[in-house]
Amino acid sequence: MKKFTVFAALVSCLLMLVVSSHSEGTVLGIFKKAVDVEVFPAVSGKITLNGKPVEGLKLLRSYIYYDVTSKDGTEDYSVTDSDGNFTFPEILVSSKHPNGAFSVNMIAQIIMIDDDRFESYKEKYLWDTKARGITQSKFHIERLRTLNCELSEEEVSHQIIDDSFPDGTVRYEIFSICRWPELEQIEVEKREKFGEF
Repeated sequence: MKKFTVFAALVSCLLMLVVSSHSEGTVLGIFKKAVDVEVFPAVSGKITLNGKPVEGLKLLRSYIYYDVTSKDGTEDYSVTDSDGNFTFPEILVSSKHPNGAFSVNMIAQIIMIDDDRFESYKEKYLWDTKARGITQSKFHIERLRTLNCELSEEEVSHQIIDDSFPDGTVRYEIFSICRWPELEQIEVEKREKFGEF
C-alpha cells in the first residue's frame, strides 16, 4: 500500500509540473531557455496619393502572437516624412512558448492607416497576414522592406507559394493596398506550376 501511495504521489507531482509548465507555453518549460521569436521584420516603405508623397500620415502596426501576447494585440506607430517615407523597427520577443511539445507559433500582423485627417482611407490595410514559425519567411521580409503603397489602390489578396517545398503546399496570403509588380509576376508563374489557392 505504501508503494502505491508513493507512486501515486510521484505521478501527481509530475502531472502538476507538466500542466503548470505547459500553461507557460512549454512542457517542462522551466528547464528550457527562452528563444527569440521574430514577430515582425523591419519595415520600410512609402505612401503616395495619386503619385504624390503623403506627409504626416499616421500608421498603426499591430501584432498578436497567439497564446503569448494579449488578444488585443501590441501596437506601435509611425508617421510618414515629407517624401512619404516611413519605417518600423524589427520586433523580437523572447519566449519559452516555442519549446512546448504542443505549441503553435502563429503571429497575426497588421499595418494600417490610423489618421483622422484621411477618413476615407482610414483602416485601409497596408499589411494584413498571419506568419508561422519563430523566424519570418523571406517572402514577408522582402515585401516589408519595400512596402510602397498608393492610397487610391484597392486592397487585394496577394497569394504567395513557398516553392522551396517541392509540392508547393506551403502558401501565404497577404491582404494589402501595396503592390510588388516584379514579385507578383514570379507568383503568377508559380501558380501556373503548382495551381491556384
